[in-house]
Amino acid sequence: MRRLFVPILIALVLPLVIAAGQATAQSTVNNASDELKSSTDAKDQSAKTSKERAASKDEEGTVKAADKSSKADVEKKLNDKSTTAATKNTSSSSDGKPATKQDKKPATKSEAKKRKTYKVEPKRLKVDISLDGAFVARKMEEVALHPKVWSDFEIVDVVDHGAKVHKGEQLIKFDDEKIEESIKDLDIEQRLNDLTIMKSEEDLPRLEKSLKLDFEDANRLNKNATEDFKRYNETDRPMAIKLAKFMVKYYNFMLDYQKDELHELEKMYKADDLTEETEEIVLKRQRNEVAFAEFNLEEAKVESNEMIKVQIPRADIRMKEALDRAAIAKARAQMSLSLDLDRARYELEQRKQLRAKSIDKRAKLLGDKELMEIESPADGIVFYGQSTDGRWSDTPSLIKRYKPHNNVTPDTVLMTVVELRPLYVTSTLGEGQRPEVIDGQKVKVTLPAEGSDRVDGEVKSISPIPVSPGKFEINFDVKEDQIPKWIVPGMNCKVSVNVYDKNDALVVPKKAVHDDKYDPDQHYVWLVNPDDEKAKPQRRNVKLGKRKDDEVEVLKGLKKGDVISLDDESEAKSDTEQKD
Repeated sequence: MRRLFVPILIALVLPLVIAAGQATAQSTVNNASDELKSSTDAKDQSAKTSKERAASKDEEGTVKAADKSSKADVEKKLNDKSTTAATKNTSSSSDGKPATKQDKKPATKSEAKKRKTYKVEPKRLKVDISLDGAFVARKMEEVALHPKVWSDFEIVDVVDHGAKVHKGEQLIKFDDEKIEESIKDLDIEQRLNDLTIMKSEEDLPRLEKSLKLDFEDANRLNKNATEDFKRYNETDRPMAIKLAKFMVKYYNFMLDYQKDELHELEKMYKADDLTEETEEIVLKRQRNEVAFAEFNLEEAKVESNEMIKVQIPRADIRMKEALDRAAIAKARAQMSLSLDLDRARYELEQRKQLRAKSIDKRAKLLGDKELMEIESPADGIVFYGQSTDGRWSDTPSLIKRYKPHNNVTPDTVLMTVVELRPLYVTSTLGEGQRPEVIDGQKVKVTLPAEGSDRVDGEVKSISPIPVSPGKFEINFDVKEDQIPKWIVPGMNCKVSVNVYDKNDALVVPKKAVHDDKYDPDQHYVWLVNPDDEKAKPQRRNVKLGKRKDDEVEVLKGLKKGDVISLDDESEAKSDTEQKD
């Protein structure tokens, strides 16, 4: 009974299980199909949106290779989902047994080997360089303040920033009271210099004659002193010593003489018959003579001693000093004759130079006085400050500073009178971009107002040398009839310079191009067979051209219709060799 029940149960249940499995499989396939369709619609919508975005950025409406890559990725994901769903629902064998791991492994391996590719087709490649620019007036007259000597410029009145002025109209007025006082002081100083110079010129001949007379007098005195010193040493001094000694002798002799005379009188009066009264008178007189002679002898000794020991040594000193003083006086007179006269001449010349400087300073002050009122050099609009690279960076601070009673800085550009038309555009170009830009290239100028039409133009000139580190000045001509009236000098803009435009360029994604590890200047791609996944990719060396965003131009090495891999096949090849 048991043996009969099992086959009957199998016969009844098996068709039901098979029918249920087929229904489940059909339902799963339908769901996968719906999901595939939905994903395909989303893919088409995404591709459409991407195309519209690309068309808005590129005037010719070219589609980037990145969009194709994204489309291939979406298709791969949808195919993967569909394959996975079909695999899951058909994993049961025809005899009702579930599929083994070995049955699923080949499908997974095939999925991992699927590569991303790109088909080379010619397309338009347009490369633009975007620069920040500014509008500049072609006709501008700078109003600069460059005084010669004056530095005090106090504002009395000034025209407003943005005012419309005519040629000859007053722009700014400064206080001239202080400069007037300085000019008057220089006038007085100049008159004093004139008088001093006149006096010096008249005194110079008299000074020269006086110095010569002084030198002659000093020379004569020196000569006399020399002669006196010689005569003193050779004659006067020896005679004075000899006289001092002789006087002692003389008075000593006179004393002996008077004593002898007294002795003879006394001896005579004893023998004669003269009266005693007469005798006493004569003897008294003679005795007085002896006393006088004794005193004279004593005085002569004193004077002789003083002469030899005091007077003559002192006379030696006086004579030597007189001689030295005469020599000094002569040397000083000689020096004065040469130096004082030259000094007087130099002082006169210096005074003349000071007078010339005073005259020059006065003339410069008179010129600076003319700057106290500055007039407009042309018709136009007043801009405070100076235009630098088309921009007015100092204007906000100058608007605050240019007020009555404030001072301005000399040797600066105070303001600029600008004619609003015609205009050109200026910018700076990086040294890396310099080789790509030449005169005459077409440009598009984007105005600062959103929605404004772009203005046509072309490259007019490029500075031959950098104007700042790594930067070159570049100027553009623009079409005046396309510039709106509201555009004024100093307003910013964007300049797009078309440096390359080719309709049939072969462009590939950058990620498809690889550098040779031994030669970085050598580039290559992997050429693949789109119909045979198992075919080995071929390395193809290429020569590159222009680059734009994620694309690069291939000049040599590829042709239309070639299919290349977007992956680095050298890494995949290495992985395959390692597995083998």
